[in-house]
Amino acid sequence: MTQQDRTYFARRAAEEMERAKAATDPGVAKSHRDLWKSYLERASVGDRVMERPDVIG
Repeated sequence: MTQQDRTYFARRAAEEMERAKAATDPGVAKSHRDLWKSYLERASVGDRVMERPDVIG
């Protein structure tokens, strides 16, 4: 992942946290916090390879 990508995800995380703080509906606030966590995780992972368990069918 490029530095530009990481910057994008970090910026989106900050935006989602602001939206969560501004939300008056608890469900909407939770949705923004969930998005915040996802964007923050994506920004922090960076170039690390995420291992995925094999799917047994």
